[in-house]
Amino acid sequence: ADVFILDNFQGRGLGKWLVSSIMEHPDLQGLRRMLLATKDAHGLYARFGFEVTRTPERLMEILNPYGSRPSEDSSR
Repeated sequence: ADVFILDNFQGRGLGKWLVSSIMEHPDLQGLRRMLLATKDAHGLYARFGFEVTRTPERLMEILNPYGSRPSEDSSR
């Protein structure tokens, strides 16, 4: 799911509060890996320990902005 701070509310520390709240949630403690995608908030997430992935060769994605699932034969 996408999470973002609306332009009118940026600059008030809400992004830091949101990420901090997520990172401190008890259900997320002890996880071995957390991944996220960001277009322009790398600096924010770096403050909380996120780094550019060290293993891009292990990560894959299906990006389908229209929501339909690609068929098995679509790669041929």
